[in-house]
Amino acid sequence: MHGKLPPLFTLQAFEAASRLGSFSRAAEELSLTPGAISRQIRQLEDWSALTLFKRNGPKVSLTDDGAALLARLAGPLSALHQAIYPPDDATQKTLHISTLASIAKEWLLPRLDSFAQAHPHIRLIIDTDYALVRAAPRVAMLAIRHGTRQSADQICETLFNDRLVAVTSPALAATLGSDARLWPASAMLQHLSLDAGSWQTAAGMAADFSPQGQAYNDADVLLEAAELSQGVALGRLSIAWRRLQAGSLVLASEVVCATPRDNLLIMREDSAGLPEMRAFTNWLREQARLWQREVDAFDQRHPFVQVKED
Repeated sequence: MHGKLPPLFTLQAFEAASRLGSFSRAAEELSLTPGAISRQIRQLEDWSALTLFKRNGPKVSLTDDGAALLARLAGPLSALHQAIYPPDDATQKTLHISTLASIAKEWLLPRLDSFAQAHPHIRLIIDTDYALVRAAPRVAMLAIRHGTRQSADQICETLFNDRLVAVTSPALAATLGSDARLWPASAMLQHLSLDAGSWQTAAGMAADFSPQGQAYNDADVLLEAAELSQGVALGRLSIAWRRLQAGSLVLASEVVCATPRDNLLIMREDSAGLPEMRAFTNWLREQARLWQREVDAFDQRHPFVQVKED
């Protein structure tokens, strides 16, 4: 193994395949074909005279020699990445946050002042998009999402519990009454990616009930429509909270149930230990704990219904 070094791209392919446990997933991350990844790994094994992977169908795992090589490469690859992409200011760190506009506006932004004051050297870049962007290796980037746990190569944890609530303007609430079974389908606004079935079941609505009001793909815009008395919006308590506190929205029904999805913190294992990542995730978990107290207090006033899964 002495003398000429293997190509850098071969080492990148090895690192990606090691982390993801799959040549196909490494190929997807690096925009290559699985065959190209396999060839890069074979070249590295020929160069090192070592068997680096155990093949088991589509899955691969490191041999002892492969694990030892990965451990030796982790530091140099990280240093090389930092050398090629240096920060503008040695004391300034940048952290990218991928999230939904509704989460950013209604839950994250109202809390960010405390983080900025505690960590003035960390610059945040907040990207609001529906697509969950896969971060590059060793990049300070995390995601805050409302969804389901996904890729095994990522750290994915539940930040806090949430509730499904039906909200509308005070004027429309007085007109419709609080019994959801009597609401016309045209009065129910629709969120295009929200599964309303659990709440409708908890409210005793007919199994074939389908909202026929205006439909939106953004939770925050949906709530704005409800504020304007355009209908009843079914949404998450965390997104509706500020409007409920201000009184521009009220509970259209006392029926409350748990959300079928989780509010998630997602990040790559190879970047979770970066100082800026640790600072933000520790702060984020504390904010989630504080919010959980609000949820618990809300539950005392409005006990939520547990809907049995089929």
